[in-house]
Amino acid sequence: MQKSNIAFIGGRGAGKSRISRKFGKLSSRLSLSTDTLVCYEAGGIPITKIVEREGWQGFRDREYALLEKLTAMQNLVIDCGGGILVEAPVSPGEPEQLSARKMNLLKNCNVVYVKRDMSWLLDRVSADLNRPDLPGGYRELLERRLPWYEKAADFVLDMRGIESDDAIALLYRKYGKIE
Repeated sequence: MQKSNIAFIGGRGAGKSRISRKFGKLSSRLSLSTDTLVCYEAGGIPITKIVEREGWQGFRDREYALLEKLTAMQNLVIDCGGGILVEAPVSPGEPEQLSARKMNLLKNCNVVYVKRDMSWLLDRVSADLNRPDLPGGYRELLERRLPWYEKAADFVLDMRGIESDDAIALLYRKYGKIE
């Protein structure tokens, strides 16, 4: 089976949402956000409230169930949350783990890693109060996750020195046609 979905992954604040929306419009594909849809399916409450009520494991389980639905569909642009590749820690104080179940689902997509420098991501996210706190802090989390993004990616979109419009044009040349 040929992969028709494009899934964007990368760190929180990397610009996945903006790039995926623009790419979806340009390529005439429906663009969907996992974070937005998880909130919608939870009754319209924000991620911070889902995490307060159900913990990170509850949120990650919701994310998996949604990803399962989306990857079974065709010709979508999927804007994945920054933690799409992880499972919540088994015990408090332990680090999150790479999610084999989500990695398997993403194999049904063309996975594009929107790569940004760690310092760029840290600067971008530090002032965003609309996102839930991350256990252990964002730097530690990025150090753990960045290699996972590389591992999961079919294509690394390195954003150093390029504007988002140039990145979208590059993506369109690679993935723009629906077969």
